[in-house]
Amino acid sequence: MPSKSQRKTEKPEGSQPVTTLRNMGPRCAEWLAQIGIHTAEDLRRVGAATAYRELVSRDIVRPHRMLLYALGGAVMDLDCLKLSRCQKRELETEAGL
Repeated sequence: MPSKSQRKTEKPEGSQPVTTLRNMGPRCAEWLAQIGIHTAEDLRRVGAATAYRELVSRDIVRPHRMLLYALGGAVMDLDCLKLSRCQKRELETEAGL
């Protein structure tokens, strides 16, 4: 059991910033914040393809499959370079590419 001081500093999983997810850095966090995604749980709830479509449709980012793969990898807790072809195709289909 964590000590009292540890419990105060630990954040509940749902309030972890999006940058705690694999593949997500400060720049992605800035983009996601513009569409209301601030936490890891927000991104998981919305989903990678939906977040990607929203970023592109609002002209926050240019269409780029690697961003889609990074978002998908973040949700799946996988390095975006390790996604299988099948996983990439599934993300592309969900994103309407």
